[in-house]
Amino acid sequence: MKAIVFGGTGWVGHYIVLDLLKYGYDVTVASRGTKDENHYEDPIPSSVRRVVVDKKDPAAMKELLAERFEIIIDSVPSLESIDNVFKYAAGLRHYLHCSSTGGYAPLPFIPCNETARYHGAAEGDTLEETIGVGWKGKAFCDSKVQNLFNIYGFPATVIRPCYITGGGDRLPLDNLGGRRETFLPDILAGKTLEVPDNGLSLLQPIHVKDLARSFRLAIENRRSIGERYNICLDHALPLKDYLALNAEVLGKKVNLEYVPLDELLRRHPEDPVGLRFVATHMCFSIAKAQCEIGYVPEYTPEEAIAETARLCAAKLG
Repeated sequence: MKAIVFGGTGWVGHYIVLDLLKYGYDVTVASRGTKDENHYEDPIPSSVRRVVVDKKDPAAMKELLAERFEIIIDSVPSLESIDNVFKYAAGLRHYLHCSSTGGYAPLPFIPCNETARYHGAAEGDTLEETIGVGWKGKAFCDSKVQNLFNIYGFPATVIRPCYITGGGDRLPLDNLGGRRETFLPDILAGKTLEVPDNGLSLLQPIHVKDLARSFRLAIENRRSIGERYNICLDHALPLKDYLALNAEVLGKKVNLEYVPLDELLRRHPEDPVGLRFVATHMCFSIAKAQCEIGYVPEYTPEEAIAETARLCAAKLG
């Protein structure tokens, strides 16, 4: 089948492209042309077609999508890009985009599933206040494609990953909810890491290659149209265990200081969203994806976390 992947030079899009190619899809990589692909250890073959396009530009998208693509995947959707796909993608059989499980927080139950309310957009928030702002922007995009499906039969599927790991392109999540370069060096140096509350908040990762595979599985199972899927590995770990595992990969023991979240927010006002994220349970059921699209993760959480720490430590020297 003929597919186009918007954001195909980015971290997630890159691995979606590689997975589709492996299974014989005719893939076009679409991007704004601003990212260097050469840093990937497993690059997309040079023979794969690339196009440079601003997916928010109606005229550019109208011209591009005059060419019929059966499958359209967007790794970082926007309201404008969804509108353009809906208006101009003749012959479309399946549209899929990448969202996030973050919009469920705070979780109403554990493990959380797709029946929970997606809190990305708070009640009363206006479009101007929230669009493009983290999970609120994702909630608007998810809601838009769901409404287009309900009203017009727009063939959309939403994939909601947990914390993404693996592939060697990104730094690991740190103890304060960011991806700072000093995180692994701090562990190597034996520095004490501040941890919110008791360090027992749950964290559930997804390996980027398992995430990429879930998009193909959704394409190959037509019942996925009109649905949303949480895509994670098969269990969550307490934050303190996650940090200990990163240290173990480096041959170290982690030193932790447990600090009430409110105090940490006072100490580190620069990233309240990240801090609140690592202090909140993120634990999800993947039963729906297992049942409906045959998703079974190939990595364990421990393997994914260890791989990320090992590759990033090697890159940082």
